[in-house]
Amino acid sequence: MAFQRTRALWSLPNEHVTLGVTTFLSVRINLAKGSKAAKPDPGAILSRALALEAAGVHIVEVQALPLSPVSGIPDAEDELPLLVPVVRKLSNELKVPLSVVTVHSHTAYRVAHLGASIVHDFSGLAYDRLMAPTVNGTDAALILGHMRGAPEQWSRMEPLTNLEEIVRHDFSASLLRADKSNIARQRIVLDPGLEHGKRGFENFNLLRNLRRLAPPAQGLQVTLTGKRFFVESIRASAEQRAAGLAVAATLAVESGAHILTIDDNLAVRHVVNVMDRIYRDDAINQPDAQ
Repeated sequence: MAFQRTRALWSLPNEHVTLGVTTFLSVRINLAKGSKAAKPDPGAILSRALALEAAGVHIVEVQALPLSPVSGIPDAEDELPLLVPVVRKLSNELKVPLSVVTVHSHTAYRVAHLGASIVHDFSGLAYDRLMAPTVNGTDAALILGHMRGAPEQWSRMEPLTNLEEIVRHDFSASLLRADKSNIARQRIVLDPGLEHGKRGFENFNLLRNLRRLAPPAQGLQVTLTGKRFFVESIRASAEQRAAGLAVAATLAVESGAHILTIDDNLAVRHVVNVMDRIYRDDAINQPDAQ
């Protein structure tokens, strides 16, 4: 049986890229890990981002504040002071696209006009009703995630037997919201939002069935940074975490992911390179390719 890889066209501000030829790696840099007081050093963040770019990363993504089961989703007033100086610095220097994680239309407007190429709304345009028209007023591309409930509810949520159907339905609703604001489908990549209201085994089920979650030829991303579902314990060793990440990345690519978002431990790129080579060699050796 041949390895089959779907392709999708993704429209970025200054280019159109074909997803599915090579697996794109997006590396997320958290600007403040649990601390609202500590402001990042834009120069230090730029150095990290340039090193990632030199290592072959396709997208650099920044997130001001992580989601928290205590404080929930950060306010725009909290994330903007962290994001603005960093986005201004990075957008002037990076050659690869810069993505910014936010659900706030005001933040999206600011960072897009500062040069960010991608807005990653992990709510799928559901949190802020002005997000879709705001983004359409810019030339930024969109990553639309899926979130079940609010962060402060996630630990109490019951497992679902029809999660795949729910994610597929919610993706359709996200795309409809984009359609109503005249955002072209080619500007959009979908992300199933692993662990955003999903339990361990549910995440693996979503990974196995990525292609069934979205319309054909729609770009798909899987975010693996900060996830714990692929290890058995929070006390897992670094080796166990690396092995779990490698398995999750393999499952994601085999199931149709065009983009993987990871942290800046780039060891997983070797796994991705092997998967890409398998797909490439398999395509070359198919009888109808001769």
